[in-house]
Amino acid sequence: MLEAIRTRRSSRSFQESNGLPAEIMKAIEQSIINSPSGSNAQESHFIIVQDKEQIKRIKRFSPGLSGNPTAVIILCSNPTEALNKGGKDSEEVLRFVNLGIVAAYILLSTHTLGFGNCPVRSFHKDAIKKLLELPNGMEPELLISLGYSKESPRKKNSRLKEEVISFDKYGVTQE
Repeated sequence: MLEAIRTRRSSRSFQESNGLPAEIMKAIEQSIINSPSGSNAQESHFIIVQDKEQIKRIKRFSPGLSGNPTAVIILCSNPTEALNKGGKDSEEVLRFVNLGIVAAYILLSTHTLGFGNCPVRSFHKDAIKKLLELPNGMEPELLISLGYSKESPRKKNSRLKEEVISFDKYGVTQE
């Protein structure tokens, strides 16, 4: 797992492919089903799009979605359901935390199996809602593009651990 965390990078250019391999689909499903949910609200919904014409339509309203992905996963939340199942904290915060955790699971599990991916937040919400025929109250929050990467990942420039990690209180580092 630590190797996946260390080596995963966003891929924005994908090889031509016909659909998700069965092992990738299973990894996505297991990531979604086994991800934790604050207050066990489980208010999220996920749409896996593999239809090439539907992906083209989604791309028209998603400037952050580049390349020709094999699939796009739309991570959705429902604020009303989050409120009803988990309370005000779920409505205001936990539904986004839940989606972030699921996104990380999907990104790492598919990367481990050799699939490139990229989370995308730049898209027109209302257009995506209409294209996917989302019910009232269901909000698209994040897209994840998937496919076999065309290019090797670039090197990551990370901040020094002393700049981002403190021990016991802010600013205290360990040698």
